[in-house]
Amino acid sequence: MLNAKAAFLRNVADARNLSGLYDYLTSTVSVPFPFDDLLRAQIVYTLSAYDKLVHDVIRIGMVQIFTGRRPATDRYLAETLTMEVHSRLVGASIPPKEIIFEREVFRKLSFLSFQDPQKLVHGLALIWPEQQKWSRIAAVLNITTEDARTKMNLVATRRNAIVHEADIDFLTFSKRPISRAECNDITKFVEDCGNAIVSLVN
Repeated sequence: MLNAKAAFLRNVADARNLSGLYDYLTSTVSVPFPFDDLLRAQIVYTLSAYDKLVHDVIRIGMVQIFTGRRPATDRYLAETLTMEVHSRLVGASIPPKEIIFEREVFRKLSFLSFQDPQKLVHGLALIWPEQQKWSRIAAVLNITTEDARTKMNLVATRRNAIVHEADIDFLTFSKRPISRAECNDITKFVEDCGNAIVSLVN
């Protein structure tokens, strides 16, 4: 999982570069339009990095369970495989069974997103038996459970507004305001959440 964390940190760093570009353009280029969309893009890329991290952590954890290196959770044991996948697993040697299993886990997870707090709980239950997941994450972040869940929900909502609604306020038909401080606060919070998740489930 350390490789997944390293990739996450690189992806967040890449996203964070957009606010640096925003600073440069804002201070040096004089044009009759703002560069705010760079900040919006940073939020989208940061959440994308977070979603990939959670996918990677769950996939790695499930393979660890499959190979006996991690105890199975009730949610893991309740997962289903198609008869086709089962047939490929029976007696498989090339590729090894764990590779076939990992590919199937990757395929199933590819349809899911874990940016919503409750969906994160549901996903992590595949590898982490902790009942109060957001309480544990919040403790690492040094904030209350309610604040952690609420903030992540707000972050996911803002990302969805940017991606699916062009960040347009349906009352004013103008883009919602965004500041560099808000963008960087979101980026830091999501990065901290990702790091907390890895530290807790590793």
